Amino acid sequence: MNRETITQLRRDYPNHVPLKVAASLLGVSERRLSVLIAEGRKPFSDIGANIGKRQKYARVYTERLIAYLDGKNFTPNITEQAIFEKERC
Repeated sequence: MNRETITQLRRDYPNHVPLKVAASLLGVSERRLSVLIAEGRKPFSDIGANIGKRQKYARVYTERLIAYLDGKNFTPNITEQAIFEKERC
């Protein structure tokens, strides 16, 4: 992934990327990406999460998406994990 695209993603979407944008970068449809996240399929469940008690919508985290597209091995840090757990409830 080129540096310009990474900078633009971070500038436009500092916390999470809309499904439409993430799906186009990953080469899947928005609906398919949402289903893959909901089913807990890796690597999609590593870069996103379902939000809300009824898990009505999915969220793709910017830094996790960038790390995945860059081919880096990543693990969520403590702050990311706390935010992730809070949003799931």
